[in-house]
Amino acid sequence: MPELIDLSIPVRHGDGRLGLQVEFTTPYSYENCGWQGSSFSMFAHYGTHVDAPIHFIEHGKCTHETPLSKLMGPAALIELDDHGENAAIKGDTLEDRGRHVERGDIVILRTGWTDKRWGQDSFWREGPYLSVAGAEWLVERGVRAVVYDFSEEEAVRKPGFRGEECPVHHTILGESIYNIEYCHNLAKIQRPRLAIAALPLHLVGLDGAPARVVAIEGLDLPREFTLR
Repeated sequence: MPELIDLSIPVRHGDGRLGLQVEFTTPYSYENCGWQGSSFSMFAHYGTHVDAPIHFIEHGKCTHETPLSKLMGPAALIELDDHGENAAIKGDTLEDRGRHVERGDIVILRTGWTDKRWGQDSFWREGPYLSVAGAEWLVERGVRAVVYDFSEEEAVRKPGFRGEECPVHHTILGESIYNIEYCHNLAKIQRPRLAIAALPLHLVGLDGAPARVVAIEGLDLPREFTLR
């Protein structure tokens, strides 16, 4: 029987990054109207989310234009648990450990960093990151999306970083490969090949959206889907 592994980080009131805080409010409550209805606001790139190309590619596709077929399908896990603090993930390493990656896969880069450091400032400042050569390897292999459990762009450690300082995002999003960022529980994945489904909120005109991301072991998803 297929097994589901929820890779999505819980989002709580008061969380956030880059000075943008998650806020939950409950304007409709049992006390004032006999039922509960809440609202929330949050940075689109906090917690588990999907980047749309326009995040770093001017005039690129927005979140609502993201093909769901890019975010569901066969996946390959690349083990990188030896990449800890300040370690660059290089193209040669991905070539050596990712020989089972097939064209059209969703690639999962597992370092274990999110499970170790999420919620701490050191998660952003000290973690592993993807080198430009690593990003180029993913493009050359023809993957459709990449799942990360670390902050993949070295430049974002610096306060006030600018878009032109972020070559990894430009390399990947420029080829319409989607970033599925800040996942956890990757240690629960047992198989080198599995399936991934990542469904972002359908937010019109935005550059990213929170997503529920699920790994599915023991199920072969097709590489192509028909959207009705």
